[in-house]
Amino acid sequence: MTRKLEAVQAAVKSYFERFPRVSIKALSMRTGVPYATLRRILQNEVNDIKDETIFKLIDRVMLRQERMVFIKDHYPALAKVIVDYPEHSLDDESAIDLLKRFRYLDPHNYIIKLALTTSGTSRDDVQRLTGERGIMALEEMLDAGLMVEERDVIRIEGSGHRLLDLDDMLHQIGKDLQYFPRSMVGTQYARLGHMSESVTKEALLKMVEMSGELMKNIEKVKDSEIGDVPFFFDIVISTYDRHALIGKKDK
Repeated sequence: MTRKLEAVQAAVKSYFERFPRVSIKALSMRTGVPYATLRRILQNEVNDIKDETIFKLIDRVMLRQERMVFIKDHYPALAKVIVDYPEHSLDDESAIDLLKRFRYLDPHNYIIKLALTTSGTSRDDVQRLTGERGIMALEEMLDAGLMVEERDVIRIEGSGHRLLDLDDMLHQIGKDLQYFPRSMVGTQYARLGHMSESVTKEALLKMVEMSGELMKNIEKVKDSEIGDVPFFFDIVISTYDRHALIGKKDK
């Protein structure tokens, strides 16, 4: 077995060690490499593999830095092209459109919210929280390039992907209401409340201002105490009847 094939084999074995729940059949489906070829690689029964097969495998089983080192060692001419023309970042309009599209699907939305956190998420968490449908959705987003999987951590590719407009925010508030764990109501880790009344216009202005300050304070805590517990916080305050803001005296 050549040094190049030994490196590919080691990378495939390392991948299965990192993700013990992934079967040879599953990796075959994800990469497009035949099951028999993967089995022969693992059992030291191959003397040569097509470059196309190698690229399919390393794209899935190697981390980016490992992949670049491998290409420099075994495909130096290609490595120079990659350096001259680096991969496009997903911090562009097409990536934002991709994020928007998946955010309106289930269980994609749930996985996206987990992956957007600093800690990211993992296959085990996705499996535990969303089941096999979640794993399928995860694979779809990985294949589309929206997410990246480094070691055992899954994150959104690029940075700065946040809710960008009113429709996105209102949609996410609705989704978060579905995700709210009813069993945690009354515990120290969750709050749920609702109130309505008719108040003066000045009182409404005051409450809106208070809610804004609350948002700022929570934002400060969120940014200063990064941890492993994903959370959501939504706030909505307005009026049922905009016409009432005109006031009888103004009519």
